[in-house]
Amino acid sequence: MPAPFKMTQTGPTTLHVTRGFAAPPARVWRAHTDPRIVLEWFGMPGYPIIKAEIDLKVGGGYRYEWQMPEGGIMGVSGSYLELEEPRKIVHTERFDEDWTDGETTVTTVFHAVEAGTRLEMDIAYRSEKGLKMALETGMDEGMDSTYTQLDALLDKG
Repeated sequence: MPAPFKMTQTGPTTLHVTRGFAAPPARVWRAHTDPRIVLEWFGMPGYPIIKAEIDLKVGGGYRYEWQMPEGGIMGVSGSYLELEEPRKIVHTERFDEDWTDGETTVTTVFHAVEAGTRLEMDIAYRSEKGLKMALETGMDEGMDSTYTQLDALLDKG
């Protein structure tokens, strides 16, 4: 069984996330970088994803939008700083409604392991306030939920 979702604060402005998947890194990478696949798993209960645009190149960007239960849109955009297919993605992230005190930098590494893939993600916030604001959103529950949906999608093949 793949490793469960785990989030740890590693410094005053940083978080470390780990999660295992029973699929090889190339499939997990593709699920994170193909907009058609992102649309299948990246929504949360009550917050379906309705837009996934990805220009997958260094200097390219992305845009995701979710439908909010009360009718509004939650959006996030960023740009790709580093891409090493199928091993590593480094990108910036900024939500339209700034609940992280500015832009964050996210480094995601896909490690090949016997059970499939171990994802490790480091999230660097601009400030201690930003990290605190992010944690108050319930992001850990949201990430765990979306990764559970990704598991189900990867199980289908």
